[in-house]
Amino acid sequence: MKRNYFGDVKFDEAYFTGKHPAGYKGGYNKKSLTKDFDCYTHFKEDAKFIKDLGIESYLEIGCACGFLMEELLKLGVKARGWDISKFIVEKASPEVRPFIEIKSIDKISSLPDKAFDLVHVSGVLGYVSEDKLDYYLSELKRIARKYVIVYVGTPAEDDMPEENSIRLVNRSDGWWNKKFAEYFKEKDLENCVWKVK
Repeated sequence: MKRNYFGDVKFDEAYFTGKHPAGYKGGYNKKSLTKDFDCYTHFKEDAKFIKDLGIESYLEIGCACGFLMEELLKLGVKARGWDISKFIVEKASPEVRPFIEIKSIDKISSLPDKAFDLVHVSGVLGYVSEDKLDYYLSELKRIARKYVIVYVGTPAEDDMPEENSIRLVNRSDGWWNKKFAEYFKEKDLENCVWKVK
């Protein structure tokens, strides 16, 4: 039986230090992220890419301790972040911490229409129930002015079963892209960028 790790049980120290089987092997830090993950973990380059899209305001849901936000702030982007984990948010640098709130995506309805040029959702949607995906995607469309960056981090075939078991939506990249296309227009699939229709 799957356990719901989203909302009821927050992603905690065990998850971010790699002590939980589904957590970050090697811990959540810049070195392990750039080595083991290839999506928005080259923070300086990724921040420049985002800035070059003409982005002045940015929200990242699932920002952890804000490594990418830190680089965006240096470039003058008004960046804000949400993460559900108090543990990892408290690890943010002093420059970034004031811009991160401990919040779940469930609070998205509190944001005004077209509040941000770009809304970035990092992996979060794999942990919500599938019957709520349309709601969250319609809310992302509502609050984003220009673009969204959405990716789920589809479990690879060689992922440990524990990783798959904590996700509530285990679907292929193709399935996710078809779902995203119901709400957004493809801009740059290689970089998971979608234009708000």
